[in-house]
Amino acid sequence: MKLIPAIDLLDQKCVRLLRGDFDRVTFYEKDPLQLAKHYESLGCEHIHLVDLNGTRDGKSKNKSIVDSIISKTNLKVQMGGGIRSKNSINYWLDSDLKKLVIGSFAVEEYDQFISLLSPNTRSRIVIALDVLIVANIPQIQIHGWQKDSELTLLPTIKTFIDQGFEEFLITDISKDGTLKGPNIELYKQINLEFSPINVIASGGVSSLDDLIKLDNISIQSAVVGKSLLENKITDQELMQFLQKG
Repeated sequence: MKLIPAIDLLDQKCVRLLRGDFDRVTFYEKDPLQLAKHYESLGCEHIHLVDLNGTRDGKSKNKSIVDSIISKTNLKVQMGGGIRSKNSINYWLDSDLKKLVIGSFAVEEYDQFISLLSPNTRSRIVIALDVLIVANIPQIQIHGWQKDSELTLLPTIKTFIDQGFEEFLITDISKDGTLKGPNIELYKQINLEFSPINVIASGGVSSLDDLIKLDNISIQSAVVGKSLLENKITDQELMQFLQKG
């Protein structure tokens, strides 16, 4: 399983939100570029960047940081947050970004989104689907988790698979930033329904044991943020896990 460290960017600073709430933000005294280089030095090959200004306001304040991480490391960079227009999609697809993560725009403006992408560019897109579990049904939230799309998860995944998309970042919002463990049952359900697709698990990873649990159910990738920033998963544990992979 690929372990993908996450760096969330707000006003060019490294932060974490609790369950996506901008009123519950933690700022970390870490330079985003130096943090990315640190993860690279430990053996990470990928990095996940979230432009929270883009997510909240629809306008990025963090492009220079994303560009610097792309140009000054050898990491395979995937980035999302507020990608809601043809211009922003084209900007990043014309860059050296490895993967572009798109959520709200892909869900809410589905027909327009599909029309903007040729089949050979779809392999560079990760579809981000953020869910709240309501009566045991995962319901998709959009616009920084502030709006209910009125769509449910499994049929939506199927719709995108039918259009040639194969990679999905699935976040259980109730777990995000809580360090209470990932939603293992949710990922089991997705794996049971769809194969093969690349599911990237996100939300709640708190320990090395959580990574092992995800690996044991054949999740292909996991995004890990707060547990690395707060040393719940140590550098040594991170290196050991990467070496096993």
